[in-house]
Amino acid sequence: MPRRIHLPLILFVTFFWLLPAGCPDAARLIPALNTVQVELVNDTGFPVAANIRFDNDDSWLAGLFPAETLSTGLLESGETARFNFDCDELALIFSDEAEQLIPFYGSYYAYATRKLERDDEYDCGDVIRFRFVGEAEDFGVIVSVNGRVVD
Repeated sequence: MPRRIHLPLILFVTFFWLLPAGCPDAARLIPALNTVQVELVNDTGFPVAANIRFDNDDSWLAGLFPAETLSTGLLESGETARFNFDCDELALIFSDEAEQLIPFYGSYYAYATRKLERDDEYDCGDVIRFRFVGEAEDFGVIVSVNGRVVD
């Protein structure tokens, strides 16, 4: 019979040893595995309105009319913004015609990026980066997941 002082240690070790194999929701107990980090990086010389759209559903209707717009404000030149999402609230994400604001010249728009879907282009625990590059007619968005360019 184990001494009473060892019982909590035995229960703790047993719980975490069995957890990955026997619990389908193990990621919920480990926050880093149940989140997706979204980074917005402005590598241009001018302010950018990222216009990031997302939804917690990845159906074709959500792709046409995503429910949410990420409130980022303007990203100044050289600025990086990071946002963490629970996996359940991010099933679809893309940049919808980001806008670059050039004083005295007006606005330039990037093409909308491809719609990234959870379990296809990214998974829980991944980092999605939208990198805004170029200026004026050359303005665009490079999208990567964990450092691998996907669009």
